[in-house]
Amino acid sequence: MRELNVMEVEAVSGTGFFSRLGSMVLGAVTGASIGAAKGSANGGSGGGLLGFGLLGNAVGAIVGGVLGVVQGGLFGFVNDWDATVKLFNDSTKTWSDPTTSTPKV
Repeated sequence: MRELNVMEVEAVSGTGFFSRLGSMVLGAVTGASIGAAKGSANGGSGGGLLGFGLLGNAVGAIVGGVLGVVQGGLFGFVNDWDATVKLFNDSTKTWSDPTTSTPKV
């Protein structure tokens, strides 16, 4: 019986699946925060009379957050852990930067 290499062990044990699943969750959380912030900023940018800018902000935040979850989850699943952690770290650095109004990725 021969020894398995690292790739064969991962394929047999299913560790690649759990890595992708964790990446998908992290990507979905990151995508939700980015989508809500960008959707809110862009949704209410028209402003207007009678508070329609506020409604645009609310709808933009909800739609952006939902679409961000889908897009971020797919990003995490496709690109696996390393790229998703880089996206998360870049997003977190932008959130903590007081000179930007919305996260830039």
